[in-house]
Amino acid sequence: MLVLALVLALAVGGGAFAFFTVDPFHLFRPGPQAAEGLPADAVLYAGVDLDPTAVQKIDALRFLNHFPGFRDNAGVTDSNADVRRVLGTKLIDSMGCSDLDYGHDVEPWIGQRFGYALMPSTPDERHPFAVAVQVSDEDAAREAIAALESCGAGQPQPGVPQDAGVAFANGYLVLSQTQRDADAYASAAREHSLADDPKFSADVDSLGDAGVATMWVDVLALVSDLDSGSALGDVSDLTSAAQRVAATVRFGSDHVEVATSVFGDTPAVDHGDNPVVHLPDSTVFAVSESGAAERLARAWSTSIADARARNVDVDKQIADFETKSGLSLPGDLETILGHNIMVALDGEGLTADALAGGDPSSINAGARFTNDPEKLDAVYDRLLGLVDSEVDQAMPFVKKDVSDGLVIATNEGYADKLGALDGTLGESDVFRSVVDDGAGQEFVLFFDFAAIREQVISSLRESGAPAEVIDNLLPVRAFGMTGNVEGDYVHTTIRVSVDD
Repeated sequence: MLVLALVLALAVGGGAFAFFTVDPFHLFRPGPQAAEGLPADAVLYAGVDLDPTAVQKIDALRFLNHFPGFRDNAGVTDSNADVRRVLGTKLIDSMGCSDLDYGHDVEPWIGQRFGYALMPSTPDERHPFAVAVQVSDEDAAREAIAALESCGAGQPQPGVPQDAGVAFANGYLVLSQTQRDADAYASAAREHSLADDPKFSADVDSLGDAGVATMWVDVLALVSDLDSGSALGDVSDLTSAAQRVAATVRFGSDHVEVATSVFGDTPAVDHGDNPVVHLPDSTVFAVSESGAAERLARAWSTSIADARARNVDVDKQIADFETKSGLSLPGDLETILGHNIMVALDGEGLTADALAGGDPSSINAGARFTNDPEKLDAVYDRLLGLVDSEVDQAMPFVKKDVSDGLVIATNEGYADKLGALDGTLGESDVFRSVVDDGAGQEFVLFFDFAAIREQVISSLRESGAPAEVIDNLLPVRAFGMTGNVEGDYVHTTIRVSVDD
């Protein structure tokens, strides 16, 4: 059926790919979206909304227009453009049905919201699906579907079951593999939709503002469903740390980010302020984890118990490691992780010649360990004792003791900077373009691509990289990743910013 091909293409097939590559950049309104038209027992959901607010449209278009790949191929230059028409017309033209017109046959009834759900398997069907498409006029949709089916008769569409069925629920067209399934899913959605499910609502709400696309997975239900068909083998070791996952993609005028919330039993730790914000503002790369020692201490017993259940030799392996290394687990590992562990690379002196020169001391890089200095020194001495004395003399780093820990760096000057930790990275525009509230995050990763852009682009050109790849890398400014635990959720945000 041609209309089913159109719906699938727009929602879950080639059209969805086209949507995300041509213009995936319109933000959601707050709310449950197409989950209103899907059953509450779905184990996986993905949805898009093509009707964002004017400000969101403008911001998204501003962001995307930084990239020649979008400007040259999207065909969407006006923030008021109807993405459905742009994509729908292209899809219909590709179908070869000359009597079909998007404006006449589809536009009058098709809405702005689209969703896909993976449903629980049954004895008769493995991994059935349901697609929900918002409709503004159910009667018009029925008439159009009949006309479209007639137009597309005898023209099988890739990925579309020939006996697919259509039903309606809560203002949505519900599509599935068979008419029986479509009727059943529509009836279930009318009784209790996924949008009504408190777990789904809480998980999506935990993300904050929804973005261009939202995804939700009931991990335990999905794994159980997959395992029932022996797709995963033994999944008895699945922990409760990730019971459900929600994610969204959202845009600002100068960045794109993927935010996730994982519901589980991961406890929050008292990690204090993350010192990454006090690195020099010339920092190019940094990764910093606060509170890792406490997290390890809480997880060690459970992790070892799980390991023993899988491997009867785990205690012997730990004992062998301790004998060979002189370290004690988990105590010495907790000492290393401490209150904070941080690795950083500075931009000063970071040239292509310095990187190729073979002298580590010519670049500024190092690690800072925040914990009891005496404990850290003891672990350091034991580790150093494992190294051959000749190798020790050639070690390309210096060690510096500080009042709250220990620093290892490639040279004395940078060791002093890491020890003082009195910089203003957290206040710099480039850092803030990809990291919100760096001090309050348990985990922070930061990469200032703009600081080494010339070296990277020069290297790509010398290696013969395609011009379009280089052109679309040029606008990139920075990359950031943060992680924190709040209540029952582990929140992670990955963001890429562009020069604005």
